Amino acid sequence: MKNIAFPYPTLFPFIAKESKWQSLINLESPRDFKYGSGNWDYDSSLEISCQLSWDINNVYSEANLLSIIDNSKIAFVLSSGQSEQTGKRAKLAEYKVSEIRHNDEPFKIKIPSKLQSSKLKIRLVIYTDEVEINNFKIKNGSVLYMEEASLQLEGDLANFSIRRTDFGKSGFGNALWYVEFQADSLNETFTTTTTLYLNNQNQDFEKQLQNDIFLQHLIKTDVITTVLSSILLSEDDYQFDLSAEYPDDSLGKIISDWLSSLNVRKDSDLKNITNQIINEQGIFRRRCQNLASSKEE
Repeated sequence: MKNIAFPYPTLFPFIAKESKWQSLINLESPRDFKYGSGNWDYDSSLEISCQLSWDINNVYSEANLLSIIDNSKIAFVLSSGQSEQTGKRAKLAEYKVSEIRHNDEPFKIKIPSKLQSSKLKIRLVIYTDEVEINNFKIKNGSVLYMEEASLQLEGDLANFSIRRTDFGKSGFGNALWYVEFQADSLNETFTTTTTLYLNNQNQDFEKQLQNDIFLQHLIKTDVITTVLSSILLSEDDYQFDLSAEYPDDSLGKIISDWLSSLNVRKDSDLKNITNQIINEQGIFRRRCQNLASSKEE
């Protein structure tokens, strides 16, 4: 926003360097946003930190805005998801600028699990109440400075929700995982429709899963086969359309991408793979396994 001409004085011309943004997954070592989050899933705890690269009082002084520092606030606003249609927005934290005494300490903010998604955008916004400077009135909420940072949440199991539960209570104590799929619409966010349950009575398996790429590929295969089978064998319920443009991060978009990778381009291909699910499950599962193991998936 530095190139935008504001009709009032701002802090933009006096801030040469953006802040340092980092993420902490499960309280492990912090990582710069540009390196991604590291090993993350939807049950991970996530905290972000933002270290300003500039001194608040000095910048306000240089901008001749010290007189309104008591009227200024700094807020952190989260946008999650790949698009405005399917994403979420929330104000994570807000502070009075005049009460920030130690500029060398980073802001630390926990991200609630309900707001986490595979991609996060966080805006630092400094704005003011309605004030008057040199007989010039500035409206309430006017932006004095803003920057945006993006964080890609990673991990090979990052695209669906993960829950831990005791399988023994349902009579399947030796099972390691299962995939649950429930959806009412292809426009639903994929992560709300698909859940991976892990047996919390087998801690060794979960530890192994974190570091075993082959196990992760097996589970992803199970997810892909479960979801595709559910959708394509229930055509009357979901009415999947190859030519439709589904919202980013939605169930329909994920399925479209999977089918494209499986070379399903037209309706006849869709009919063939549906028949394959019914009559040649081994071949269908092998195709899904190849997709799950692909680096581009």
